Amino acid sequence: MQFFTKRLCVGILALAMVSMLSGCNVRGLFTSYGDDPVWVDPNAAATETAAAGDAGGPGKAVYGRICAACHLGSGKGVPGNNIPALAGSALAQGDARKPIAIVLHGLRGPIERNGVQINGQMAAWKDQLDDQQIADVLTYVRSAFGNAAGPVTADEVKAVREETASRTVQYTEAELP
Repeated sequence: MQFFTKRLCVGILALAMVSMLSGCNVRGLFTSYGDDPVWVDPNAAATETAAAGDAGGPGKAVYGRICAACHLGSGKGVPGNNIPALAGSALAQGDARKPIAIVLHGLRGPIERNGVQINGQMAAWKDQLDDQQIADVLTYVRSAFGNAAGPVTADEVKAVREETASRTVQYTEAELP
């Protein structure tokens, strides 16, 4: 009798877990069913130098390690979760000073992209990435995902870093240089 009581309890517990999980909203994890989940290699830093010879150069490795977790490997972002797309982004492809300032100091919403209101926050990376890494990742973003903008140099990043050195908070879109 005790055996059947234990099995019944385990069965009820399993049924309760299934019903609880079936009620979870997992739609926000992916933009659409066609999006692949992004796996970020924990050893990307060690292979960053090796990636320089691959298509995308060293910026692709930095993107995979830092940016892809939010903006996705496809650059599509997740607008429903307040993460804008980099693919086809006029801001990413325009004057390089704006994306440099965003990577250095971060960005906080609200912004509107392709008719979608986004009110998220991007962290500042000025203390984690050097000028060359920022130049590399922005060069990659500006030339990947269907984007067609020119490269960013470490000297350009250095100039924006020096001009904005006193900044202590994230930019709003209206404040961007």
